[in-house]
Amino acid sequence: MSNLSSAYDQDKKTQAQIEAIEKEIKLTQPLTSNLEPLSTLLDIYTKQDDQDSGNSSSSTSNFIKGSGYLTGKYNSWRRIRGDGNCYYRAFLYAVCEKLLHNEEKDLCEKELVRLKQYAKSSIDEVTKHGYDEFTVETFHEELVDLLNSIGKNLTTSEALHEQLTQENATSDYCIWYLRVLTSTTLKKDPDRFIHFLDDPNIFDIETFCARKIDPMGIECDMVQVLALAEAFSIRVQIEYMDGRELTLMNPNEEGGGKKLIMHQFGPENSDCLQICLLYRPGHFDILYL
Repeated sequence: MSNLSSAYDQDKKTQAQIEAIEKEIKLTQPLTSNLEPLSTLLDIYTKQDDQDSGNSSSSTSNFIKGSGYLTGKYNSWRRIRGDGNCYYRAFLYAVCEKLLHNEEKDLCEKELVRLKQYAKSSIDEVTKHGYDEFTVETFHEELVDLLNSIGKNLTTSEALHEQLTQENATSDYCIWYLRVLTSTTLKKDPDRFIHFLDDPNIFDIETFCARKIDPMGIECDMVQVLALAEAFSIRVQIEYMDGRELTLMNPNEEGGGKKLIMHQFGPENSDCLQICLLYRPGHFDILYL
């Protein structure tokens, strides 16, 4: 009995610690930050190096080199809250921002029409693959309304930022529906995606989706990144800064030297929306040229 009591007490302490960490994250990290120069990313690792008093690891050194590389390639970045939803939140924000800014007017207008149609009709596919329409319809409507508001109610970056940084509102509702769309993509082609699973305790797509995608706050693996990019037919470029050595550039690449590894997901054609993200261990942020 004492062992059971001890285990119960430990569980309570662990849960209390988790809740304290989550509370601190909410208090110190907005859902999405304002734009920042890349120099602030470099500052994170140079300060860490200084705190290590010269005893920094090769990993820290590689983060500094990686940050320096990004500083030369990109103009700014946007931090995303580290709450386990960062990939979905970064994807949502970056896509909406691209559609709103209309940097490539014809492409963005065409893509906005396509994505509105996709979002509206997606609930039919979702309900075919095990989701109850009554359960998902509020979240589905939130995404549809968000896309419909771009260029109408949402006409400025400030308005978009305000809407997507409200706690327990549009961003979180849309993120859960993005998770549903990600799961649906896997369930539509389980024989293909089963080979991407790397959890030795999960042997089928249904279980993977139930445990690793549908719950909020669960970090995503590369299979989720791929599935969501394909679901929306959006090219997602990701700079990988994970503490490894930078790789040599090809001789024909501008500047020469070394670079981070970039992976691309989604369509390979140029006639589609494209976003760029930064991956650091367990986390995603948004990059801007």
